[in-house]
Amino acid sequence: MHKEIYLKDIVEVITGYTFRTALQGKDNASLFVLQAKNISDNSIVDEDGLDGIDFENYWSKAIVKKGDVVISSKGSFRAGVINLGLKNTIAASSVYILRPNSSDVIPEYLAIFFNSQKGQKQINEKATGAVINTILRKDLENITVALPDLETQKKIVKLYHTGKELQEALTKKIKLVSSVNEAGINKLLNN
Repeated sequence: MHKEIYLKDIVEVITGYTFRTALQGKDNASLFVLQAKNISDNSIVDEDGLDGIDFENYWSKAIVKKGDVVISSKGSFRAGVINLGLKNTIAASSVYILRPNSSDVIPEYLAIFFNSQKGQKQINEKATGAVINTILRKDLENITVALPDLETQKKIVKLYHTGKELQEALTKKIKLVSSVNEAGINKLLNN
């Protein structure tokens, strides 16, 4: 059995930073920007795809930390966990940072919950917008999260990763079978 708890009771919800100009990536950057496009479908944040900028004078709570959960604020609501190395990274306004303030939740579980059918249903019920769905911070904070005990959360995380590994293995197998099939057809056609 698990309890249902408001998101605001287990995390601090931080709005991403609003940049006043278009972001233009730089190679030798002092700061990297996390955008919604950097959150993949498998609860992972793509560190390599972050845009670098020179942005010296800023103050913002939107600097991401290891263990934060990020979720896109509009469009398709994907969530991921921050496992960044040493990059100095700020979240853009297309992302909310969910910073756990309770030892009762595993960050990875929270990302998996929001990417699940149940989590997506909760978000979509609170989302607004005719063309592009958007979730307001106050609505996100008031989403109820299914919060099982820590042992069950760990099992869910392990099951999720096992499922993703199997999906990757099957994808590789499908590509291999397709290549073998194509090679066989080409050989037969060239005889």
